[in-house]
Amino acid sequence: MNVLSADLGGTSVRVVLYVDRDERGRAEAPGGPMRTGQGTEIAARLASLARPLLSREGVVRADAFVVGAAGAGRESERTELERALSEERIAWQVMVVTDAELARAAAFEGGPGVLLIAGTGSIAIGADAQGRVTRVGGLGWRLGDQGSAHWLGARALEAIGAMNDRIGPVTHLAERIPAAVGVAGIAGLVRWSTTATVAQVAALGPTVVETADTGDPVAGEIVDDAVRLLSRLAVAAGAGPLPVALSGGLLAPGRPLRDRLIRELVAEHGVTVLESAVDPCRGGAVIAELARN
Repeated sequence: MNVLSADLGGTSVRVVLYVDRDERGRAEAPGGPMRTGQGTEIAARLASLARPLLSREGVVRADAFVVGAAGAGRESERTELERALSEERIAWQVMVVTDAELARAAAFEGGPGVLLIAGTGSIAIGADAQGRVTRVGGLGWRLGDQGSAHWLGARALEAIGAMNDRIGPVTHLAERIPAAVGVAGIAGLVRWSTTATVAQVAALGPTVVETADTGDPVAGEIVDDAVRLLSRLAVAAGAGPLPVALSGGLLAPGRPLRDRLIRELVAEHGVTVLESAVDPCRGGAVIAELARN
């Protein structure tokens, strides 16, 4: 079975071709969430990444193309992207799910468990042994994304503003954040912040964690709050009775918040955490096989 699988996140997109679960090729490019009216554009971008993978295997069309897309939580967005991808004629069957559902399928092979993602945004999605699904978070940066990289960056900017106005404590974030974005001082940071994208603010997340590691109390409090918020998402989605897998730019192996969050989940909530890394794209092969059976 030839399966194309795409992980469309807030900052990057990866497309992988599997032949009977064996990875045969991978392509990556800048990403962005699915939004109403953007289905044709996103489908064309995914197709441009997928066609060379198919060509190298001598395949005209894949049996299935499974896309896990940030922003595809509503049926209208999923239907729009599915139709646009079908028009690209690169797969006989097209399925669009959320990026969290794709990663959860990869982590647990479709079985019970909770997948917690923290990257640009944050979301937890759990499924029990009866297949009942619970989704917590994933509401975007205005309504949620607690503990995410964007949340960390936004809290750091607020702390710098409070320090500047003498209504908040002194913090080394006021030096490290401007340096991270290539501006000088508070004036430069104010100008930068007025036009900064969600992805640009999220890119500050690792700098906040690094500053916390130096002993800065303000950054430390922000990071501690992020860990607590992420653990609450996981528990609300079923963690404790169910095992948890961690994914995303903040939680994958070797990433800034992983060890802190594991300690919190184990010590405070008795959660079993999977140690292995999650490759979300592998979820496409799992979902395609389950649909076929």
